[in-house]
Amino acid sequence: MAPDLYYRNFTRNGTDDEDHLADEDFLAANFVDHFGKWLQIGNNASVDNFNDLINVFWNQSKGKKPPVEVHMFMVADGSAATVGEVPKADWFDPHIRLVAIVHSTGDENNAFNLSTEEWTLCIVGSAFLSDSNAFLQVAAWDGLTFRYYQRDKINNTNTWNYFGNSMDAFGKNEYLGPFNGHVNGACVMKEIHEPWLHWFNNNSTINFTDCFTDENNKEFMAAPYLTQPGGSILSQLTEGPDVLEQMITDGISAWFLRRVKNDFFSASGLLPSPKNVPRWAAHLFLTTTINMAAAKMNSNDESFSIPLDHFYDNESLSSSLINLLSEAPRLNVSVTEEEYQTAVKTLGLCVMQRIDVVESEPKPPGYVELPLTAMGGDKRFDNPDDKVLAFRTILQDNEGQAQFNILQASYEDAQGVVKMQTLKKLGPNKWLGLFSTNTFNALMMLDFWNPIYSWRRGVMMQYVPQNTTWNGKTYDLDVQFIDNVNNSSYVKAQIVDSPEYQFIQLLKLDLNTHQQNIANYFKAIEGYLGGKETKAEALVSYLSLAESRRRIYRPLPLDEFDTSMPYALNIPYDSPFLEMTADAKIQPMPARGQDFLLEWTRNLAGVDPEVVQGPSPEPNGPLSIAALPRPSLLVLPCQGALRSSTTARRSTKAGRRSTKRGCPFIKNVQVSNVSSLISSAKSSTNPTWEYDVLPLFTKPYWIAEDKRDEKSAHWIEEMLAYSGLKLDDYDSVKSRVESIYRHLRSTTMPITSDPHDYWPEEALETLRAWANGGFPLNSSSVISPKMIIPKPLDPLPSYRVRRDIMSLTPEELSVYQSRLEDVLRVGELGSKWQELGRLHADWCLHYQEATFLWHRAFLTYVEELIDFPIPYWNGYAVDSTKYDSPHAGVPSVFFDDHYISPKDQSTRCNPLKYALSLNGKSKSPENRYVTRNSFLFEREKSPEWTKKIDLFKTYHKQITDALSQSSYTSSHTSEHFGVPWANIQNFKDDNPDSWYPYRMDFDGLFEQVHDNFHGFVGPDMADNTYTAFDPIFLSYHANMDRLAGIFMEAHPNSQFTSNFPLQPFIDNGTKVSYDDPRRWKYTTIGDMAKNTRALGYMYEPPVSPDAFTPPVALSGANASGGRAISLPVEQAKATDGWESGTAAPTKKKVPYVSAIQTSSGRSLELGWVPDQETLGGRAHADADSLKLQGY
Repeated sequence: MAPDLYYRNFTRNGTDDEDHLADEDFLAANFVDHFGKWLQIGNNASVDNFNDLINVFWNQSKGKKPPVEVHMFMVADGSAATVGEVPKADWFDPHIRLVAIVHSTGDENNAFNLSTEEWTLCIVGSAFLSDSNAFLQVAAWDGLTFRYYQRDKINNTNTWNYFGNSMDAFGKNEYLGPFNGHVNGACVMKEIHEPWLHWFNNNSTINFTDCFTDENNKEFMAAPYLTQPGGSILSQLTEGPDVLEQMITDGISAWFLRRVKNDFFSASGLLPSPKNVPRWAAHLFLTTTINMAAAKMNSNDESFSIPLDHFYDNESLSSSLINLLSEAPRLNVSVTEEEYQTAVKTLGLCVMQRIDVVESEPKPPGYVELPLTAMGGDKRFDNPDDKVLAFRTILQDNEGQAQFNILQASYEDAQGVVKMQTLKKLGPNKWLGLFSTNTFNALMMLDFWNPIYSWRRGVMMQYVPQNTTWNGKTYDLDVQFIDNVNNSSYVKAQIVDSPEYQFIQLLKLDLNTHQQNIANYFKAIEGYLGGKETKAEALVSYLSLAESRRRIYRPLPLDEFDTSMPYALNIPYDSPFLEMTADAKIQPMPARGQDFLLEWTRNLAGVDPEVVQGPSPEPNGPLSIAALPRPSLLVLPCQGALRSSTTARRSTKAGRRSTKRGCPFIKNVQVSNVSSLISSAKSSTNPTWEYDVLPLFTKPYWIAEDKRDEKSAHWIEEMLAYSGLKLDDYDSVKSRVESIYRHLRSTTMPITSDPHDYWPEEALETLRAWANGGFPLNSSSVISPKMIIPKPLDPLPSYRVRRDIMSLTPEELSVYQSRLEDVLRVGELGSKWQELGRLHADWCLHYQEATFLWHRAFLTYVEELIDFPIPYWNGYAVDSTKYDSPHAGVPSVFFDDHYISPKDQSTRCNPLKYALSLNGKSKSPENRYVTRNSFLFEREKSPEWTKKIDLFKTYHKQITDALSQSSYTSSHTSEHFGVPWANIQNFKDDNPDSWYPYRMDFDGLFEQVHDNFHGFVGPDMADNTYTAFDPIFLSYHANMDRLAGIFMEAHPNSQFTSNFPLQPFIDNGTKVSYDDPRRWKYTTIGDMAKNTRALGYMYEPPVSPDAFTPPVALSGANASGGRAISLPVEQAKATDGWESGTAAPTKKKVPYVSAIQTSSGRSLELGWVPDQETLGGRAHADADSLKLQGY
């Protein structure tokens, strides 16, 4: 009977990983590749050693038309130890592993191809071929993903354990289990290029058999897949590592193509919001993994050249798709063996093996003690400074199989860089990438001379946004990134030696200048290495740099074999890291770089690793730039609209105190700094978990009392379910406090659409003080201060917040009224108010793509004048269809005769009612002030009231239809040099469909209901010449702007005629210029089509909900494994608010009329045909037929 199959759950809390029985559902979902299915057949799961497993496929590979091919390879990290008695010593382990590549022989007939009808297995086992306790691992490729299996002993039975698939490398298993080696999900080969260190090669001068034991010799001779019948040992290994290199690079390339497709593409083209953006960016900014290389001997003599990869990222820049290099650099300097040996002896380079020692016995020859960080390991539970490891030198004054061993930029990172920069072909030698060519070149040139473990590029990772949005032409990541860097304290303070400042300067250089700087760098290398007086020094320097890079890498789990790399005994272990400079000299790394790399590598070697960490740990470093929630979903508290009249917090042991609130309806409201509006109490000086911090999670004082327990319990439950984080558990919060703090402060946690829920600044300071105070449990705990979370320096962004006018108290509304009266002087001739009304009458755009974006600029200009956000009137509220609701009709505040001035408490005429119309003459001649339809203020007394309010049902349906469209505009309604598709000067409250011919897009449909509302208010609002003189116009259009913004948020891939000018506005709508002939100076559609936060304002959700809201994801951190807190991304429910309770369906891009047919009977349904040139090759109709082309 075959043993049961299992799967492993990798833990992040310091406890042992957990193995679970794979039930039928798990098997059906995960054991779906060839090997997984094979394990479920008969007794196949009983195969528990390398020999038996390989023989299964070896036997199938024989015959005329075998269904499989088997390719065998061998690697031994200690194979260079062929001197003296070392290879035969009982303490010596050459770390021999066997690798088999087994693949089906289908149409492709090659390993790791993209066909889902074929498969490839990479099987790795130890030299003990038949030992059922020796390690045995399988990476199975099915054309879509790698799946990882391992033979394990579970419950005293040998069986197979499933460890995950490639995408798990970016999720819950990030850098755990197989993914601390297969960091990016692919099957890997560390020594991927010639001279293929440590791999068996018939052309090698190293004799592998010298390090075989007698047992190895016996088994290897008997294995038909290693030794031919009657042949010498390993005679079957006729293929060298060059063949394996090609297979592995094909596998990596195939997976990265699938990964690009998973993260950036859907069936219809580029995703508007791609996934795993930080991990893609990490290939450029960080060293996610490495490859090992060494010098190759020159063919004409006994000299060699230092590998070019030591000096720059040759792996990425050698791609024909990246044009930073004008030509491949060359070094016309070679090194003789004598020169090399002198430098090796100076540094004491040697190869060592770890040994176990008995304290009572004398130390063996060549004994060396080093800290724990001298070797990698899986999940470091111990403090690396508290333990030492024992080693023994096996090769002295030697680097192993070849000279000048180095770590180099990996093939995986190069693939990641190339793939993210060539997402879509735009033309000859022109590609769409995550970063613009200019930004990419600047980043590559930033610390160009340090191709791996560049702290300067590494710290720049904190400025990369968590997400990016496609605007129809490009992704906005580039703009966001540059803005974030520009806003850093380093750039603002002009710290010239900081990476931030250097990057901004590099942006200003052209390609020729970059190429000249590269040429100067290589000229400096040749001068230093080729100079008669400097060559010896240069060799020692460059070998020291190679050693420094190895020491950065050594603590990582991938460094699992002690003999893989040499060690320089004459460089003290606590020496600072080194870095290359632009003049080809070596210098100690600055403290900021040391700290960054130590923190990052210790994190990766720890129990809860994350490839992309949070912000710099420096107390004086800049903050990371965290994404705010979407503006249409974010609410800010306002004093008059709070759910409770008082807010309390635990301020002293004696109890709580209430706080007063002033009106936040001001310009500079800080989105995450809600605390200043909530409480004036100070945080505890020495907060403890039990008294101060735990209540923040379980009894959040800033939440209304009747909601407090429910909300806190919900948050705790959700975080436990999604990330295993226990917010009410001391150890859990302590272990992840930095990540928790960052999420809380950036308002990506808790997941909510109500920012009343966000942690106030004082609560955040309590949490930070507790962490920096040494995490005291209670008042009896000893305070051990240590900087864990630095004090934030950069100010948080501030926005004007437009609120529902129905939510404002009279006191709050009076501030707005006073601005209309005092600043715009709405009741006076010759005033700014009169100018604004004429501006709209003379310049407004209608019945074209620019309509609502022009009005967005108009509102922005008004707000800049009054320095105050315009409250909106929501005629789309569910309650606006109810005859007796205060939301029905136009809000009553527009008909009140008086208001109380906030300046002197005097009673004044209400500017919302008494606003002068055009030149003091309303469209109704008898009135100086704007005139509205009489039923609006007579309300229920008017015989027309019921009939008119019933119109709102039609209006709601019209808005819902507009919001349900799939595109903002089309060729019919987009800009045609400002020529409108209609010209309606006077509006009715039920304009006929025939007036609006283009009803297949949002803007075409939205124009109709826009006009209907104008006609509903009339008569001044119903005439385009008079409409903007009515203050209702501002609040009405603020709501239409809000709804248009909701549509654009729900459709981030909308396309616009970006450069079309919105005259007379300039400077993003904050100013006007009526007569400037330079049209390029004016604000454009592209300027206004941005997220409202980019324009300086946000919307608070309405008091009565909208009749329908298209699905829009709440902002939250992406679950990416590691230390990342997994946050659920909720969806705003699509509800229509009608009595039926059914959701309005999302409509495709079809006309809002009965189906239009051509004379031939074919439908004119509009559709988008995606560009077929994607992924560096050609996208085929069959998603599974993706081929490796163009690389």
